[in-house]
Amino acid sequence: MKTKGKVVGLVIATLVLAAFLSGGTVGAEDVTIGILYAFTGDFGIYGEPETDAMKLAVKEVNENGGVLGGKLKVIIRDTQSSEVTAREEAYMLVKVHEVPVIIGTSGSGPCMAIIDITTSNGVLQISPAVTGVEFTTYPDNDLFFRTCPSDELQGIAMARLAIRQGYKNNTASTLVLDNPYGVGFEEVFTEEFEDLGGEVLESVRYDPAATAFGSEVEKVAAVNPDFVMLCAYPETGSAILKTAYEKGYQENIDWLLSEGLMDGALAERVGKGEAGNYIIAGLKGTAPDPRAAGPANETFRQNYTAEYGREPIQFCPHSYDAVAVVALAIEKAGNASGTAIRDSIREVANPPGREVSDIGEALRLIREESWRDINYQGASGDITFDRSGDVRGSYCEWFIADNGSIVLGNPIEMKGPVVMPTPTPSPSPSPSPTPTVTPTPTPTPSPSPSPSPTPTVAPTPTPTPEEGVPGFEAVFAIAGLLAVAYLFRRRG
Repeated sequence: MKTKGKVVGLVIATLVLAAFLSGGTVGAEDVTIGILYAFTGDFGIYGEPETDAMKLAVKEVNENGGVLGGKLKVIIRDTQSSEVTAREEAYMLVKVHEVPVIIGTSGSGPCMAIIDITTSNGVLQISPAVTGVEFTTYPDNDLFFRTCPSDELQGIAMARLAIRQGYKNNTASTLVLDNPYGVGFEEVFTEEFEDLGGEVLESVRYDPAATAFGSEVEKVAAVNPDFVMLCAYPETGSAILKTAYEKGYQENIDWLLSEGLMDGALAERVGKGEAGNYIIAGLKGTAPDPRAAGPANETFRQNYTAEYGREPIQFCPHSYDAVAVVALAIEKAGNASGTAIRDSIREVANPPGREVSDIGEALRLIREESWRDINYQGASGDITFDRSGDVRGSYCEWFIADNGSIVLGNPIEMKGPVVMPTPTPSPSPSPSPTPTVTPTPTPTPSPSPSPSPTPTVAPTPTPTPEEGVPGFEAVFAIAGLLAVAYLFRRRG
C-alpha cells in the first residue's frame, strides 16, 4: 500500500505541475504601464487611432508570451489636451498605480508639464508624437525617449519646402502655437529659411486656449508675405485657416502647414466656399514620410486595418513602436522598473544586433541566450535612439486634394543644395501612382469631456480559461502539492 500510495502521489503531483507550467510561470506577475494621451481638446483627434495602434502592439506581445512570464497591460488616461489635467493624471499613474512607464503624451505642452513628475520618480516616458525641440536637451536623466523625430528636423524640411516653391520674394510670416511645439518649430524654420536666402517678416505666437484668431491672422498677413508658415493642431488650425479665408488672406498669400494639421478631417473642419469647393484644397505641408519605413510599415498597416477597419493615421506606426520597444526592453532587462527599461532600451533598438521587425520573433530571440542583442526595425522606420533619446526621420510633402483627402507628395532632401523640382504634381482626388493616399477622414472628436474609448481600459480582453490566470494557477498548484504531501503522510 505504501508503494501504491507513493505512486499515486507522484502521478498527482506531476499532473498538477504540468497543468500549472502549461499556463504560466510560478510567481509570474502582469506588468502594467500607463498611456497618457488626449482624447478631447485641440489634439484629441489623435487619441483613439494612435492608442489603438498601442493596443495592437500589446495584443501581439501577449500573443507571444507577454513579458517576464506575465501579461502586458495598460491603464489609459485622457489629458483633455490640458497641461493641468496631464499633470493630475500623470501623478495618479505614477503615485497610485505605480507604473514604470508612461507612453505619451500627444502634445508638447502637456508633455513638458509632466516630465518632471516622471523623471523625478524614475519612470520612463516615451512619446510617439511629441516633436518639440526643447526635449532634446532637457535634463531628464535619460528617462525621456520618443519614436518620432524632433522638429529640429521638420523645421529644416519646412524651410527647404518653402524654397522649393520658388516664391517671387521668398518672404514669410510664421503663425505658431505658443508652446514648445510651435516655438521650437518656428525657431528652427526661421534659422534655416534665412540661411537659404529667405526672409521672415513677421512672427506671431497664439494662445492654444484661444477660440478667435482675427488679430493674429491680420498681423501675419499685413506685411504681405509670399506665404504664412502655420504650425498648429486641427482644432485651432482649422479656425485660423477659416478666418484667413473669410478675411481674403488666402487669395494672394500661400499657407504652408505643419504635420500637426495633417488630419483627414481638416478640409471638412475649415469648410467649403460659395462654389462648393473645399477652401483649403491645394494647400501643402511637411510630415514624416511613412513610405521610408519599408515593408515593416506595410505589414503594420495591413494588421491595423484588419483589426480596426480603418487606415492608420500619421503617428500610429510610432505609437505601435513605442509599446514594442518598451516590451522588448522589459524582457531584455528581466525587470520592469523604469531605470532598468531605460538601461536596456537601446540594446533592443540600436545596432549592432540582429535586425528584426516582428514583435514575436524579437521576443523569442531575446529569450534565447545565444542572441545577445537585437536591432528592432519599427513600423515607423529605423528606431535608433541617440544620446538624447531622439530618432532620425525622413520627410515629405503632403497635399489637401480637391476632395479634401490627404495625399503624400515628393520626399524632401534634408541635405545639400535645394533642388528646384520639375513641376510638382497638382493635388487632385486621383493622385498619380507615386504619391500614397493617407488615412480617410477621422470623425471629429466629441466636445463631451468623456473620451471614447473610456480612458481606463485594458487593451486586451479579460483572460479566458484557455489563456489562464497566473494567480489561480499558483493557488491550484500549491493546493495540489499540499494534497500530495498529505497522502504521503497518511500512507507513509
